Amino acid sequence: MPSVLKLDTADGLAFPTSLTEKLGKLEPAHLETASGILSILSRYKLARGATSTKTHNEVIFLAQIYARVAAAETILMCLPAFPFKSPNTCTKVLGRLPDKAEEFALAHLNGLCAAIGDIYEPGARLMIVSDGLVYNDLLGVPDKDVWAYGEALRVLRTRKDFQHIEFCRLKDIVHVDVPNELDEIRYVANATNFRHALLKQFSRPDFDVSLRISEDEDTCLTYRGYIKFLETDLQNVYPVGEGRSKSKYKRGVEYIARQMLIRGDAFARAVRERFPDRLRLSIHASTGENKLSINLLPTDTMFTTPWHCSIAFRLDGTTITGHRSEFDANDSFELVYEDNRPSYFREKSDLLSWADERGGIICEPLYPAGLLIRPAAGRRTLSIRDVDAAKVRVLSQVNSPVVLRSFSQTRNWDLFLDKAQGFGVPTPWKFGLVLEIKDRGADTRGLNNVLSAEWMPFHYDGLFKTEKGVREDGSEYLVSTPPSFQFFAAVTESPKKTGYTLFSSSTMVFKYLPAHLPLSSLRPLTWTVSTSSFNSTVIRGLPLVIDHPATGRPCLRFHEPWPQSKTRFEATHITIDNAAAHDTDSTTVCEALTSLLHDRRVAYYHSWEKGDLLVSDNILAMHARSNFMAGCDRELWRVHFD
Repeated sequence: MPSVLKLDTADGLAFPTSLTEKLGKLEPAHLETASGILSILSRYKLARGATSTKTHNEVIFLAQIYARVAAAETILMCLPAFPFKSPNTCTKVLGRLPDKAEEFALAHLNGLCAAIGDIYEPGARLMIVSDGLVYNDLLGVPDKDVWAYGEALRVLRTRKDFQHIEFCRLKDIVHVDVPNELDEIRYVANATNFRHALLKQFSRPDFDVSLRISEDEDTCLTYRGYIKFLETDLQNVYPVGEGRSKSKYKRGVEYIARQMLIRGDAFARAVRERFPDRLRLSIHASTGENKLSINLLPTDTMFTTPWHCSIAFRLDGTTITGHRSEFDANDSFELVYEDNRPSYFREKSDLLSWADERGGIICEPLYPAGLLIRPAAGRRTLSIRDVDAAKVRVLSQVNSPVVLRSFSQTRNWDLFLDKAQGFGVPTPWKFGLVLEIKDRGADTRGLNNVLSAEWMPFHYDGLFKTEKGVREDGSEYLVSTPPSFQFFAAVTESPKKTGYTLFSSSTMVFKYLPAHLPLSSLRPLTWTVSTSSFNSTVIRGLPLVIDHPATGRPCLRFHEPWPQSKTRFEATHITIDNAAAHDTDSTTVCEALTSLLHDRRVAYYHSWEKGDLLVSDNILAMHARSNFMAGCDRELWRVHFD
């Protein structure tokens, strides 16, 4: 997988002559943006299998991206994927239709596109080209199941507003006389025609599959991958037993894998012809010469495609993927149903159930972290009074934020204050007990840009809430006394596609730390913060990493540097005190942490709905706010508590 090419090295990079002629004179700003986009793609790279480190291959992909950037065009990508669920619903997957694994895969891919949009205004779009009808008959999967799977994915995309994802069917890349508008019956009736048209138009008579496997590394890697998943996909379709030995089954699997390669070659040629200018992504391990191999799921296991596995969630929000049989046999996990169908596994905990006498709750994992809790019996069947503050408090300490949606009476001032006291001990500050957060223009009330409509940096609340400490020599110094939790109520909804509150959990930040900056290197570091706001506060010697007082897990304590160029209010300056003593420098550490906090694999973007409640652990998670239109109707109540 290509890595980011630094501008100082890219400037002197020897492009192949044909690419130099095609691109013309290189603009440093465009090259830097293109390199940044390539760096984002590298975050999602497939960890297993062969990947390229050849500079020539990096240049090819960089050139594709550069051409788009120079023309100020959207970065268009395509990914052949999402065919159908594995036919093995006994030990591998949970059913025939998309479940939480597909939802998180689409969220992951949508986040990839959004991340590109964060640094490049024209953004990115990903076309998913379903290859279901290319292979389904080889695996004994009915055409009807392929249709149902694809339709359910499209419904999921719309319901979850994955706005950067598009879908394409086989009929859109081969020439075949079928109705423009397909329904289930027409789709199934023409399925065989689609396959025949694909092979007739794009297969190569001279394609020697055995030779390709032996001579082409990409083909060999794909072949091995096919065999690996076919061995489990087909074990119930063609069971070993009387009349079929293990060796015969193995030969059968290898035969089907070869047939898939033949069809796959035709399909790849069709995709290239239909989408010649799109950046080609792949689910398969590759050399990186012709395609970028990416991971579809936020998992560290080898199970990276949602149609081949089941997904499980630990209480801390991290995911694990594997065969359903593994989770069925694990007493630590339980199966969760959505829409009356099995959808995912989760770590068992009493914290995830309460108010059973009034219908109970639904706890849903959020991507990339956090929990959404709703009344199981429907909207407003539970009120703010029914919220189990003790359980929500503990949940937020391991997985923040915890969003409570569709509860009634959440905008009742007195009930909001009563519930805050149920969570812990409320801690007032200069604004009193409750801060009404809304755009107040230039009226900062001593809180810098908190009460504005502009972007806020990542931070934890109460950094500038201080008291004086006394050293042994009698000198005084400032001690930061931040609260442990935040409790929000949304008085209004947030403006559409803006005015988000971003939450980044330390669990996710540390999961994706770069190799050159491991957690062990961050622990000894301290930092200084200074600003002209908050009575011109300067606080020194703040630890960058602390252990959570309740869970013992490491937590990041940081403030995103916020120079004057980013705000019309007061700048906030950050310096790592002892970076040089630990073989690094302040800028490197600050830039790496800032990048991770904004990383779409880490940051949960919360769009407020009227009446939302939200609890976040102020030690575990840091937060920020995206900008919104000044003066618009966006208002939150916030209480701190310990």
